[in-house]
Amino acid sequence: MGILLKWKRPSSEANYDTVRVFRSDSETGTFVLIHSQTILDNSYYDPEGKNSYWYKIAFYDSVLDISSNSSSATQGSERIGYASVDDVRSLTNIASNQVNDTDLAIMIEFAAGKLNSDLNHRVEREIIEEISEVKLNTIDGTNLTFYTKNYPLGDSNNDFSVTPSDIQVYSIDDEGNENLLVVTQVTASTGQFKLSSAPNDVKIYVTYQHTDKISVDPPHSLVKLACIQLASSLAYSKINLGKAPRFKQGPLTVFRDTTAHKQYLGMYHDTLQEIATQTYVSEMSKI
Repeated sequence: MGILLKWKRPSSEANYDTVRVFRSDSETGTFVLIHSQTILDNSYYDPEGKNSYWYKIAFYDSVLDISSNSSSATQGSERIGYASVDDVRSLTNIASNQVNDTDLAIMIEFAAGKLNSDLNHRVEREIIEEISEVKLNTIDGTNLTFYTKNYPLGDSNNDFSVTPSDIQVYSIDDEGNENLLVVTQVTASTGQFKLSSAPNDVKIYVTYQHTDKISVDPPHSLVKLACIQLASSLAYSKINLGKAPRFKQGPLTVFRDTTAHKQYLGMYHDTLQEIATQTYVSEMSKI
């Protein structure tokens, strides 16, 4: 599937010219050098990466032969947005010599962030109150489980999963004192969230984002498709930017398709429309 790594450059980057990437099968195992690159790049795509792998990086001065200390070990995550590099390549004619794996992975991540902004609706300080006989939202000093009115919950911080960090819950007492409550667990599909302690004699409000009945965690097939289409449009833009639609190669005239990015962007908007239509049908079926 592949792993995309990102890191911050050191403040003393002028003393270093190379980044070294190390990989291990475990957090405490032996880390082996798998890649070196210029310090001007602060990301690397490991095409053989797995969730079970762990990574470290170190900065190196090739002139003085001096290396920095290695970073802390970080476990890989296969998810890059809502698709993979292989997903994009399998649905397009984009080869690695046109757009390398690292650049394509970054485009997928950017596309997923744009998709989030197109799908998500923000709800600011929704009061927690009874929704149904099942979703009572009781505030009695013992209940820890509550529900948002809208769901599935969306990815608010663009890490491409729905976690407690994607919602904020506040309590306000009769005197107007406000406290931020700790959320320990969320269930994106139902809008359920759990608190670390049971509130009592207060009002509770929640700020969150939600989609129109289509899941991003796990990603619905249309979410994945839209991410692939938008990433493909970005990739073709990079390939064809500033290039002539035709050129001569010896006695031959070669014609280049410079409109592919527009075609994939159009497909992306068609998929967004399909998502909206599916949502409408889903809602009508409940009437």
